[in-house]
Amino acid sequence: METDIPLRDIMVREVVKGDRELNVMEAAKLMKKYDVDSIVVLNNGEPVGIVTQGDIISELVSKDITPSTVKLKDIMTTPLITASSNDRLSDIAKKMATERIRKIPVIEDEKLVGIVADVDILAVSSEMNSILAELIEMNVEREILGTGSEGEGMGQGICEKCASFSNDLVMKGGLMVCETCKEEMEMETGPE
Repeated sequence: METDIPLRDIMVREVVKGDRELNVMEAAKLMKKYDVDSIVVLNNGEPVGIVTQGDIISELVSKDITPSTVKLKDIMTTPLITASSNDRLSDIAKKMATERIRKIPVIEDEKLVGIVADVDILAVSSEMNSILAELIEMNVEREILGTGSEGEGMGQGICEKCASFSNDLVMKGGLMVCETCKEEMEMETGPE
């Protein structure tokens, strides 16, 4: 995973938020409307907590409590763990793992400017892994294709047939082989 990515580059900027006095039914309607699984709780415009679908299920649904009778302030997770938009992705991923949280609101100049979820981090990590795999594949292809025809010298390394070290490996039959194994392979199949 790229460790120098600042959160501002991956955070979701539209954050669903609600006042701490908002009842859970109205908050759930907002969450459904915007297709999110959490709402950041505000007190006089300042973020003070977070309520997730999990909180609603564990605090209300499982106890058969009517959502319209409970306010966000009653079930929110607080104190709110936040990050800065300049924080590095790797640091925040570690913080989220340590704190066992899946979402972290992003604060800039004491204002809520975004939110980062575990899935955002996974998406970036997955994308970086794909790019890295492509770069490795291109490098391997370049090494193989850049050597000319089969049988031409490739340099030193371990022979893929006899596993001995050689200063002069060559490509033969799709394998990197020493000169001795190359000659043996040519005797078995004839020169190409």
